[in-house]
Amino acid sequence: MPRSMALSGRYVLVTGASSGLGREIARVIARDYHGHVIAVARREQRLNELAQELRQRFGTTVVPIKADLTRAEDVERCFAQATEGRSVHGVVLNAGVTYYGPALSQSAASVETLLATNAVAPVRLAQLFGRYLVEQGQSGGMLLVASMAGLVPMPYQALYGGTKALLTSFGLALREELRGSGVSVSVFAPGGIATEMLDLSGLTAKFHPDDVGIMSAEICARAAVRALVARRALVVPGAMNRVTAWLMRLLPRSWVVPIVARLYRQPGTLGSSR
Repeated sequence: MPRSMALSGRYVLVTGASSGLGREIARVIARDYHGHVIAVARREQRLNELAQELRQRFGTTVVPIKADLTRAEDVERCFAQATEGRSVHGVVLNAGVTYYGPALSQSAASVETLLATNAVAPVRLAQLFGRYLVEQGQSGGMLLVASMAGLVPMPYQALYGGTKALLTSFGLALREELRGSGVSVSVFAPGGIATEMLDLSGLTAKFHPDDVGIMSAEICARAAVRALVARRALVVPGAMNRVTAWLMRLLPRSWVVPIVARLYRQPGTLGSSR
């Protein structure tokens, strides 16, 4: 594997860049690594605000791309627009959505959105940019943002955890397939992050942004970009999270999954205590 990536003066694409972890990753790339950012998200106004901020504060070139990654045509356009007239060196596939609740209660529309955003779009973008980076021959790299939720079955976040497990397995397999090409693939698996997603998912009923183990988006973003630059295989940020991940791998799954279920179970759901 080549030496660590140099991002200064180079373009890095970040999906889900309008808020949360993605926005902080864009800031870290601009502030700490002097890289240029291709910022991808659905919310155009937020993208433009981020672009203005990074240009004014750090002199960064920012290319905002409005795209709905649940739409196949937007995924293809995102790749085409990102690579038109510039050389992309790094790719951070961060966009994701969650669903908190019993799997049988999740609507068909929510299932389709979650699968498209968390699985179909990042896999397709990894294919497109993976081929592109190999053809460029400049030893670029990709970072797939998964989750600790992908390391063990997650009752009450069943489909979310399943998509993150897919990303973890796919990313590590792709890393091996690209060994010797000069292109690195890294998987980043954070635990809880104090972001907008925590609020929108309803998980604040279980976890508060100030709780022990809930990482700030800024700290998590710095760890994510370090993982990309260092070309690490699989990174779980935070000492407590690493211990938890180690225990989840060590203990029998028949022990771990019921513990997770009790932790995430909602009052009044099937199997909950009344």
